[in-house]
Amino acid sequence: MKEDQPRSAPNDAMKRESRKVQRYAVQLPCILASSEERSDGTVLDLSAQGCAVTAEQLPSVATHVSLQINLLHDEAPADIELAAVRWVSGHRCGIEFIKVSPDMLVKLKAFVLLLEETP
Repeated sequence: MKEDQPRSAPNDAMKRESRKVQRYAVQLPCILASSEERSDGTVLDLSAQGCAVTAEQLPSVATHVSLQINLLHDEAPADIELAAVRWVSGHRCGIEFIKVSPDMLVKLKAFVLLLEETP
């Protein structure tokens, strides 16, 4: 039987189905810090609830981290007080935001809205 579309791996399908909100492709400088280390990285995709990050040194799955994301060049970074690493693959990891101050949440949502409106 011939298939028109390539099949994705079960893990890929589950990740897509479990995504609760749309993430937007970006390349934003960030600082990722855990209790053991701190490293510079790049946010690859972003929503108001989480992101994917690439960096040379990544924390392990389930590690709690803080994150500073430079959303716009002329503004202070968005500070994510508490987040959890949900997956790690190579030099990429998925991060779920757990604790974000109300001001930072407004800043993140406004930035995501800007991404939604950009063609």
